Amino acid sequence: MRPSLSSRAYGLLKGGVVAAQTYSKLNDRFTFDDRRTGARTVVAMLAGYKEDLWPLVLPRLKAALPEADVCLISPGLRHQALSELCAREGWSYLSTATNDVSLAQNVCFRLHDRAKMIVKLDEDMFVLPNTITDLLAEYRRIKIEGTVDPGLVAPMIPLNGFCYRYLLEMLGLLEEYEATFGTARIATAGLPLHKSPAAARWIWERTAPLEGLAARLQGMKRRELLSPIQFSIGIIAFEREFWEQIGYFAVPRHKHVAKMSTLGGDEACLCAAAMVHSRPIVVTTAVVAGHFSFGPQYSAMRDLLCSNPEIFA
Repeated sequence: MRPSLSSRAYGLLKGGVVAAQTYSKLNDRFTFDDRRTGARTVVAMLAGYKEDLWPLVLPRLKAALPEADVCLISPGLRHQALSELCAREGWSYLSTATNDVSLAQNVCFRLHDRAKMIVKLDEDMFVLPNTITDLLAEYRRIKIEGTVDPGLVAPMIPLNGFCYRYLLEMLGLLEEYEATFGTARIATAGLPLHKSPAAARWIWERTAPLEGLAARLQGMKRRELLSPIQFSIGIIAFEREFWEQIGYFAVPRHKHVAKMSTLGGDEACLCAAAMVHSRPIVVTTAVVAGHFSFGPQYSAMRDLLCSNPEIFA
């Protein structure tokens, strides 16, 4: 039996809406300094807004790179210094017209269509020489073992609302922290860990240097922790297939029109999709990275950086 005219019209309309939504998620006006090699992995860093951290984080990124394409992404702006840096290093540089991290990443991943693995990190993440390589290896190991099919895998990050309680327990520091800041509740926001400059300083001063922390954790039994909350995605590894499975990062065009902030939209989308698709968020204690600060702590942490630069060296 042939479908009715109304059914065919509905099908065409629905298909058109889906196509328009997909196009909206994957396209923006952009400038792309293209130095792709077609590598199977892309390392994509969101950058452009914390220039004072670049002298610290970018050399660490360079030292940690595996065989991969590298792309720095600036949503909503173009920074000449980043363009020149990428030219020197042979990295690609993508700047988009719209200041939306989800849209900018979607454009980047669409352009790097040969990359099967994606490592995304922010410009305030401090990595070690083996952080990215080991993170990808941990992803492969967890995937092969098969207890879970990971949506994304992240390292142990001291200044993180999920990681910190487990880390403090492992280091024997939980009681000391809670005596000062209260119960080390696991949450995405609203904790002293997210708001208090003193808490951020406390964490950094007791876990730095990162190299020493990594060595201590290597001496302990490796753990895989499954996050039941929205995880702060400062640095993560995931498969292109997962990004496609979830229909790419959501892009709220209505917020663009209303000039509303879309910061964190990629994180909310990715973490919600991980739950819906039974692709858990996995944190491995075998890999370490450092997160400089949350927004309310940034100014005070900059002061700490100036007074005690060895903590972040």
